[in-house]
Amino acid sequence: MHLVRDRAHEFGVRGIDPEKVWLDLTAVVARKDGIVKGIVDGIYGWVKPNPNVTFIRGRAEFTSPVDVRVDGKTITAPKTIIAAGSRTADAHLPGLTEVGFITNREALMLDAVPSSLIIIGGGFIGVEFAQMYARFGTKVTLLSRSPRLMKQEEPELSDRLAQILTAEGIDVRLGAAAKWVERAGSDKVVIAEIEGQEYRFQAAEILYAAGRVPRVDGLGLTEAGVEVGTQGIVVNEQLRTTAANIWSLGDVNGGAMFTHRATYDGPIAALNAVKDAGRTVDYRVVPRAVFTQPALASVGLTEAAATAAGHEVKTGVAYFAHSGRAKAIGETEGMIKLVADAQTGELLGGHILGPHADILIHEVVAAMYDRGTAVSLQKSIHIHPTLSEMVKDAAKKLR
Repeated sequence: MHLVRDRAHEFGVRGIDPEKVWLDLTAVVARKDGIVKGIVDGIYGWVKPNPNVTFIRGRAEFTSPVDVRVDGKTITAPKTIIAAGSRTADAHLPGLTEVGFITNREALMLDAVPSSLIIIGGGFIGVEFAQMYARFGTKVTLLSRSPRLMKQEEPELSDRLAQILTAEGIDVRLGAAAKWVERAGSDKVVIAEIEGQEYRFQAAEILYAAGRVPRVDGLGLTEAGVEVGTQGIVVNEQLRTTAANIWSLGDVNGGAMFTHRATYDGPIAALNAVKDAGRTVDYRVVPRAVFTQPALASVGLTEAAATAAGHEVKTGVAYFAHSGRAKAIGETEGMIKLVADAQTGELLGGHILGPHADILIHEVVAAMYDRGTAVSLQKSIHIHPTLSEMVKDAAKKLR
């Protein structure tokens, strides 16, 4: 009642009567922009006044391993750290550029909810935006080339998420390979092949969500002596590139393209560059999450991946339908699955589909950090009634 009566307007919801409720997307976007501005201003507010930091805004490229040119001005430095991030993957779909499309960036800046939307891509971005816009009132079609949404996740969880999205009215098409795009009046049409047959999907807008790639172009990496591989900038476990005086971190290196991964890389690269600290990265425990409802969050290996890596595995499963707290908040959908080595007991992975999965996964992250077992999860006291009790329940069921 408090949220609806006192705060609904803050989130762009207009009208309290369920029959009249509508979404003010302009207000939603303005709220998002305000939050982002506050975060960015907070970062720059610390950086710019710092006497040890010279902040320069511009386009930078190496001209040698020690020289960086920024808008015509050359800066010479004995050591450099690259943190150039990533960008939306190029659209190589015939007709897409001519017909027009949006990416996740533009999808967060629209001033009106599209009546219909085709999303190309069944990964993190595609799945999140599919549910978001469907709940805004858009008729959404989600085309995934893979036979599973979130194909890197546990099949039980990703399959169930696909069923949940379908139940919400999203037209989820798996194994759908987009072939070309054309226009039909004011609408846009994607022609996709599914099991050898061509299908036409028509909508007011297309969201291209087929992934991101490292932002390596235009940096002068050849001049710097920095090698770029198929995944991104090539680095060793200390984040040093093939140029002895240059380090690189985050998305531009490829791999797990998450802000929290780049935040993890940052201090390691900095300490190694400045103090020759010899710190190394350990990506075993980089968690990931798709912010749907229910959320899907994971860390480490799936059961199949652990088996393929040579482990004899045991698993433990718990269901939110058995949680008193989940029942109390009316969100009983989902499950928790833990994967461990059957011989040593070491936790190899954790996978959660359910309410606040993105928060709960950190219990597993902490337990896995020092190659721990599930004993701490099994024996530690968890507050009742909470959702975190289900993590303990899954740990107790490892067998």
